[in-house]
Amino acid sequence: MDINPDKITAYFRAHADIRDIVHEVLLFDEVSSTNDIALEMAGNGMPEGLAILAESQTHGKGRQGRHWFSPPGKNIYLSLLLRPTVQVREYPLFSPTVALGVIKGIKKYTGLEVGIKWPNDLILSDKKVGGLLMVSGRAGEHAQPLVVGLGLNVNLNQDEFPEDLQEIATALKVPLKAPIDRSTLIMNLIDTISTEIHRLEAGEIQNIMNEVRTHCVTLGKRVRVSTARQVFEGQAESLSDDGALQIRLGDNSIRSLLMGDITHLRETTTTHTME
Repeated sequence: MDINPDKITAYFRAHADIRDIVHEVLLFDEVSSTNDIALEMAGNGMPEGLAILAESQTHGKGRQGRHWFSPPGKNIYLSLLLRPTVQVREYPLFSPTVALGVIKGIKKYTGLEVGIKWPNDLILSDKKVGGLLMVSGRAGEHAQPLVVGLGLNVNLNQDEFPEDLQEIATALKVPLKAPIDRSTLIMNLIDTISTEIHRLEAGEIQNIMNEVRTHCVTLGKRVRVSTARQVFEGQAESLSDDGALQIRLGDNSIRSLLMGDITHLRETTTTHTME
């Protein structure tokens, strides 16, 4: 089903609690990435409240500049342009906050339970169904802009993924065995994302992080961590209220991690296998 931007815009303009987060929706047939478009508009002084949608991306990006599989007419590629009222040092909290909003929106519309793999992956049936990418723009006359990008696999069949993604990626349609109205799902997503952003800006950080912990599939797992400087393994024990992952190392010390790539390790009697 095609995305209907007029339907989405009309819905948001009729709901005052959403209007300050999103009041204008732009839909493109094809872009390099929706984050690129949102950042360009932010640099030109566009105020917050803009949602960029695309039917396809030629250079969709995940973390560390990785390519994001972005076939046309199937998924949701969405970027929100925000100018948050919180301090810039609190911007990293938008990742778990928005992730919480996304999984609530998916649950509300489809009934599916999606988990959060730290720091910004969305997991369904032990496979990646989506991901978030936050990019902060330069400050100008307005508050420093923050672009929140979401890629969500929606109406793909499992055999439509490239061979190298078959075992690690999935789409919402797969367990439902039926196509999803993407416009209605987008309205639900931005509704629940807006609610969580309002909670964050109202200072409900502890309550938000308590909810995030209950949905974080990384906690309790043995993990391999890759940072710009090193690779190490440990046990993911908890999330602090600033969003940092607390990892217990082999010497029983705790390492606090705000950034890094995580691989879940599955323990066996002889070796580790990765997921």
